[in-house]
Amino acid sequence: MFTHTCEICGKAFESKSNRAKYCPDCRNKAQANRNKAHAEKRRSGLAIEIGSEQICPFCQKTYIVVTGSQKCCADCRKKQANAAKIASNTEYTKNNYEVVKFYVPKGQREQLKAYAESQGLSVNKLISIALEEYKKNHG
Repeated sequence: MFTHTCEICGKAFESKSNRAKYCPDCRNKAQANRNKAHAEKRRSGLAIEIGSEQICPFCQKTYIVVTGSQKCCADCRKKQANAAKIASNTEYTKNNYEVVKFYVPKGQREQLKAYAESQGLSVNKLISIALEEYKKNHG
């Protein structure tokens, strides 16, 4: 069981879910508020109907809306997801790693990569393990 604080009344409550936001007393109120907001959005004409044609804000091509949260065409969604993933990985790498550059004789780079791959490792992991082994054996 997880302990949470209700976002509406502030009361502490327990739930089997680790994502619960509302206590049992406020859960129905929250659902009613969501339904009311959705109905208002539909009445105002801001809701996008599933099956309607929209113009992708990135590539300007038309696409058919297939989910309620769809914001662009499938091709651009993939590009946006990949860009976000790359940015996230880059930020993580910057925050958690340092760059060390080293040189190997011509032709050995591919051999090193092939050996690391044959061991099921990246070159970075192979070098890290080799350094740890060297420290252990040569103190």
